[in-house]
Amino acid sequence: MHETSVKYLPAHLEHRFATIFGEEVQFERPLAASGMGARVVGIDLSNPLRSAQVELLLDTLSHSRLLTIAGQDLERFSLETFERFANHWGAPVAHPSNFLRGGKPAQQDGASDGAIEYQPYAHRRVAAADTVLPGQVACLPHESPAVLVATNLLGQDDRKEFRLKDGGTWHTDIEYEQLPIYVSMFLAHHVPVARDAPNGQWVEPPAESGSAPYFPGSDDELMALRKRLPLNGETAFADTAAAFTALPSKEQAKLEATQVRRRLNAEDEGWLAPLVRMDPRSGVKSLHSPVWASRPGVRPPIEVENMTPGESRDFLDDLEKHVLQPEFRYDHMHAPGDVTIWNNYMSVHTSPPIKIGVNRAEDARLLYRLSCKGAPSLVLPRDDDPTWITDHIAGGYRSPASIISTAN
Repeated sequence: MHETSVKYLPAHLEHRFATIFGEEVQFERPLAASGMGARVVGIDLSNPLRSAQVELLLDTLSHSRLLTIAGQDLERFSLETFERFANHWGAPVAHPSNFLRGGKPAQQDGASDGAIEYQPYAHRRVAAADTVLPGQVACLPHESPAVLVATNLLGQDDRKEFRLKDGGTWHTDIEYEQLPIYVSMFLAHHVPVARDAPNGQWVEPPAESGSAPYFPGSDDELMALRKRLPLNGETAFADTAAAFTALPSKEQAKLEATQVRRRLNAEDEGWLAPLVRMDPRSGVKSLHSPVWASRPGVRPPIEVENMTPGESRDFLDDLEKHVLQPEFRYDHMHAPGDVTIWNNYMSVHTSPPIKIGVNRAEDARLLYRLSCKGAPSLVLPRDDDPTWITDHIAGGYRSPASIISTAN
């Protein structure tokens, strides 16, 4: 049952696209050998969605783990429209890069219950992106603290010389809170098209840097898998549903019974969370963030219940090594106007090596990310309980009514 659920989209879902969205819609799946990924062409997200359309997209993601709705017209598809669309998938959350917690950047250690202070766009470091290639590349206008700008366009003070930045670390988004992120999504604005590195790609593989940015101590095989990243600006994903399905049934049962302790800060007591989750729509089981230390130096490593810290690391390093095998990997190439959504319970991902200090548009990488928590909503506005918002959304953020009202 799991094999079929993971690798093959039920035929009735694919057939529903023509009925619900129109005969002109083109559908491609899978995008990866593991069964991950679906791509739909011919859906205009500038228009409000009907409930049947939302439900079909939700069902497709529940089986595919990643879904691209291609070709949005960026002359009409604003970041407000993007956030309106995101409200169907869950309650949008303010990204930690866009606020202070207890007077400190929220991406640093700080009081778990510290006061949240949203930063205006002009005060965010990424606002400098608009000054790098004037008249060629600039962010779409927005003020929302839920919009994360992911870019290699840095301000003049950060552009002293060209360099190659290593990729990030494998993770799921904001898994260290009691209610983790359900989905995240990118809207691609600019992607690097230069292919002038000696290897014919955008960049050369980064020079050997030892264990960085990871903690030292992992074996060579795991480190090599972690650092085998795409070289043309793609986002790298690993399919944790397919990885779970590939395990022997006894191992699956053991993992389903495993709880891990996650913390925002090292001194926090933290809480126990399941290592395996089941998608409520598809019934597909997957590993949720099976990574010992996804943010070295920023968030504390996790501990497996009834294991010492050392045992926890060994256990989770072995699991991460399994998940990062080539048969579960997918490097997603972005295209301008694409909205790509991924299920954080069913995948891990990381950013690629990128050029820093660029001075031409063909090297620009500019994407916008939104992340959502909680239950999807077929209709807007959402009907989230205010207490639930207070308990689970940093600063009690809600999308402004001016955004949601355009859905009707």
